[in-house]
Amino acid sequence: MDRIKIYKPPDSPAQAAEFIEGLEPKLRDKLVRQIFYLSQTPLPELKEPHYKHFSIEKYQSLYELREKGRVVVRVIFTPCPNGDYLLLHAFVKRQKRDTEKALEHSLRLLASLWDHPEYAVEYIVKEEPK
Repeated sequence: MDRIKIYKPPDSPAQAAEFIEGLEPKLRDKLVRQIFYLSQTPLPELKEPHYKHFSIEKYQSLYELREKGRVVVRVIFTPCPNGDYLLLHAFVKRQKRDTEKALEHSLRLLASLWDHPEYAVEYIVKEEPK
């Protein structure tokens, strides 16, 4: 997915990639399809229920990709100036506070990207063994 980047600090795996790979196969496939759709879609066309733009000023640079299976899964991402999308943080939403924590964490990751732009790497989906 050439327009999708993921936050990966050196010396540790990308949290969002590990999270997505650890999901049950059916939910994982649904989420990967949404990420693929994201890579093919201009920003103004991303609408609810699958995508949400945060309107609170502090979080206006962030969006949420939403998918539901047995659990409710969210991926916080942001558009990049060059047209790419950067996946920052993925989580299971159990309560409202989970989103707030993820947004704060995502802002910290964005801040670290200012100093280390090399932490944004291309996201490659690992194929499931058949």
